[in-house]
Amino acid sequence: MVSQSPLIGAPLGPTMLRLGIPGIIGALLTSLPGLVEATFLKSAGSEALAAVALVYPLVILAGMFSAGAFGGAVSGFVARALGAGDHAQANGVLVCAVLISIGLGALMWLFVIAVGPLIYQAATDNRAISEAAHYYATILFPFIPLFWLINMLSSVLRGAGDMIRPAFVAACLLVSYSLFAWWLIPSHDVATNEAIRLAALAMAGSYCTAFAATIYFVARNTQAIRFRVHDFNMALLVRILKQGSLAATQSFMTVLYALVTTLIFSRYGTDWLAGYGLAVRLELIMIPMIFGMGASLIAIVGAYAGAQRRAEAIAIAWQGILINVALMGSIGLALALMPNLWCDLVGSDPAVIGACSKSLQFIAPTYVFLALGLSCYFVSQALDTLALPVFGSFIRLAIVVSGLVWITPDTGISAALGLVAIAAACYGIVVGLGLKLGPWRTELGKI
Repeated sequence: MVSQSPLIGAPLGPTMLRLGIPGIIGALLTSLPGLVEATFLKSAGSEALAAVALVYPLVILAGMFSAGAFGGAVSGFVARALGAGDHAQANGVLVCAVLISIGLGALMWLFVIAVGPLIYQAATDNRAISEAAHYYATILFPFIPLFWLINMLSSVLRGAGDMIRPAFVAACLLVSYSLFAWWLIPSHDVATNEAIRLAALAMAGSYCTAFAATIYFVARNTQAIRFRVHDFNMALLVRILKQGSLAATQSFMTVLYALVTTLIFSRYGTDWLAGYGLAVRLELIMIPMIFGMGASLIAIVGAYAGAQRRAEAIAIAWQGILINVALMGSIGLALALMPNLWCDLVGSDPAVIGACSKSLQFIAPTYVFLALGLSCYFVSQALDTLALPVFGSFIRLAIVVSGLVWITPDTGISAALGLVAIAAACYGIVVGLGLKLGPWRTELGKI
C-alpha cells in the first residue's frame, strides 16, 4: 500500500497553525541578520549604510533564488512526491537540491564579483560608496554557496512538512551573526571599509555555523528523505531547474525593482539613498515573513495536488493567502502610522531617519498588495501556475522603470514615492485577479 503524506486529510486549521507558526518564526529569524547588521553599522555613518544598501539586494536575491525560487520548486516537488507516496523521487529531489546549490551558488558568486561594480557605479556617483560596496561583496560572496545549501536543504525539509528544524537553522544563523558582529565590529571610531569588512566576516561566519546545523538535521537517521545517489534522476533535475528558473525570473525582477528604486532615490543625495535603503531593507525583510506562511502552503497544497485532489488544494490555497494578506496589511498600516518604530532603530543621522520615515509612510500601506502577489506566487509553485505571478512582477518593474525617464532631482519626492506605491498595488491586483479569473477558476467551480 502506498504511504501518502500525513498532511492529506489532516484538519486544515490546526495543520496550517502547526506548519505556519514555525514557518513564520523561522522566516523572521532568517530576515533579522540584516536588521542586526544595520544596527551594528549605523555607528560607522551613512556611507557604510549606503554601501551595504547597494549590496543587500544581491544578498536578498541569493536568498530569494535559493529559498523562494529554486527552493520553492524543491519544496513543491518533495510535497507532490510524498503526496503520491513516491519516496524514491523525494530522495532524488534532495540530491538535485545539493547539485543545484553548489552549481548556482558558485555562479552567483562569480557574477557578483564580475558585474557588481557596474551595478554600484550605476546606482551612485559617490566613488567611495561604490568601492566600499564592492569590497563588502568580495568578502561575503565566496560564502554564498553555503547560503544556497542552507536554504535548499531547508526547503527539502519544508516540503516534507517539517518547519521546526529549518526554524532552528534560522535561529543558528541569527544568533551566530549577532555574536560574531558583537565580537568583531567596534561600536565607535571605525572607518567605513573596516566596519563593512568586519560585518561581512561576521555574516560569513554565521553562514558556516548555520550550514553545520543544516547538515546535522538533514543527515539524521530519523530523517525520512535520504541522500541516495542512486535515486538521482536527470529528468527530475531538468524539471526542477525549469520550474525554478521561471520562479527565479520573478525573484530577479523583484530585486531589480529594488535596485531601480535605489537608483531613482540616489538622485536625491546620499541621505535619501541611505534612508530609502533602510526602508527598502524592511520591505525586503517582509518577503521572508510572507514566505513563512507560503512555505507551509506549498507543503499542504503540493501534497493534495500530488494526490490528484487539486480542487481541495486551491481552496486551501486561498484561505492561506487571505491570512497572509491580513497579517501583512496590519503590519504595513502600523508602520505607515508609526514609521519611526523602524527608522529610529536602524538609523542614527536625523536626515536619514527623516527620509526613511517619509518613505515608509508611502510604501508600508502597499504591503497588503505585496502579500497578495507573493502568496499567490508561492502557492503557484505547488500548482504549476507561475506565469501570472511572473507577469505581475514584470508589470511592477515596468511601472517603476518609467521613473528613470521622468524623475529628476528637481521632481518632488512625493511623486517618486507615489510611483513606488502604485507599482506595488498593480502587482498584487494583477496576480490575484489573474489567478482567480484564470488558471484557478475552473477548479474553484468544482468545489
